[in-house]
Amino acid sequence: MHRSGRYRRFISDTSFLLAQRGYEVHETSPRKTLEAVERHRADIVLLETDASRTMAARKIAALQALAAAPSVLVVVEGDDDEQQRWQGLPAVRKWTPIDTLVAQIEAAALNRPAPLSEIERAYQ
Repeated sequence: MHRSGRYRRFISDTSFLLAQRGYEVHETSPRKTLEAVERHRADIVLLETDASRTMAARKIAALQALAAAPSVLVVVEGDDDEQQRWQGLPAVRKWTPIDTLVAQIEAAALNRPAPLSEIERAYQ
């Protein structure tokens, strides 16, 4: 699993709690997310969003275009309305209780996209 975001305390706290539950967590900066996910072949990416929804959408599209695309769980700030804006992708609020986060990670893992075929990769 990869954690990508800017808020260091959230990243370190979440990573610690997930590691305590047996998850192998790699942390990365927003700029290096794509490279790190591809290098470690992450199953799940917890992607912390910032003010730019456009940049987050581009990063999600790039992650989904990888040959071994991970499931993406968007971490949002704000309320339920903000969470609902990410229709089509699982979203979780920042600082959600760890049991809820783990349940959402497990659900996202079950819905991981199938790897691209050689032909599909050729047309990327």
